[in-house]
Amino acid sequence: MTKASNKQLLDRERMDQFINEKLSPSVTLLRELVDYGVDLLSKCSERGGSLADLIIIGHFFKHAITMLDAVEIQLSRGAVFAAGVSARSMLESYIYLEWLLKTDTEKRARQFYVWHLRQKRLWARRAIKGTPENAHFQKNLDKLSTFDDPINRAEIEVEAKKQDADINRILTNQNNKSINEDFDKLKKKHDVAWYSPHGPNSIADMATRLNLDSEYEFFYTQFSDITHAGAFEKHIKFDGKAVIFEPIRIPESIDTLITVVAALTFRVFSLIIKKYLTDELKTFTHNYITQWRVRFLSIPKVAIKDMQTENPQQANPADAG
Repeated sequence: MTKASNKQLLDRERMDQFINEKLSPSVTLLRELVDYGVDLLSKCSERGGSLADLIIIGHFFKHAITMLDAVEIQLSRGAVFAAGVSARSMLESYIYLEWLLKTDTEKRARQFYVWHLRQKRLWARRAIKGTPENAHFQKNLDKLSTFDDPINRAEIEVEAKKQDADINRILTNQNNKSINEDFDKLKKKHDVAWYSPHGPNSIADMATRLNLDSEYEFFYTQFSDITHAGAFEKHIKFDGKAVIFEPIRIPESIDTLITVVAALTFRVFSLIIKKYLTDELKTFTHNYITQWRVRFLSIPKVAIKDMQTENPQQANPADAG
């Protein structure tokens, strides 16, 4: 493949120039939202709170900001398609936050905590001889060079046994025992999702219960196609004469993605502010009206023709089968 054809597939300089000229205000909006989210996270962390607060703020809210930051970085370099993975994770965090804060917050958060501990215990038991988890995972352990050394293996097993005992003590205390037993009852080959005991059986079911069907159907499923390498037509197209390999970075749908992610961000901020920082609501509203609304409502539409490669990379159509 020639250097010229390589440029047709990935032209970083041209994409950087396009983003800077056409979409700089919109990408900058996302960056400002990241900064504001970090400020909210810092303010929330100063207030302490319960286990539920720690999970909501320190895990799910922080995760949403982390994914927003990732989207901003990717879009600033024109990696629109790849940004769908981070956008999906951010959408998932938003749905989880809605679920946690809707009702039974303490119990739902503790379900996540118990589920998390069970995942840690699973990994610990995989290193302990004589456990079902070890027997099932043994063929994988044999492939790890760390376990070739008997001394290392023994040391890892000692630490794993300590972790297993520590986690069991937590799982069987009065706060967690009943929830842990719920997971035991529902477990088949693997544990069910953290929200499943007395709750939805999937994130789609959760979205339905929260009246977020549209968000799930329109965006989550599309982002999932990208995440699971299923978006075939985003990589390859047929023009009747040849197979066309799409550029790795292309501005298609960047305006939609920025709009979706910014809207998600406003929703996440609203959830956190109403729950933990009511005195911040006035500042949030002021920032939206004076700094963010105009850019949010005027994200420029981008068409493929705005940055069309003259000679897209082609392959023999016979190769497609």
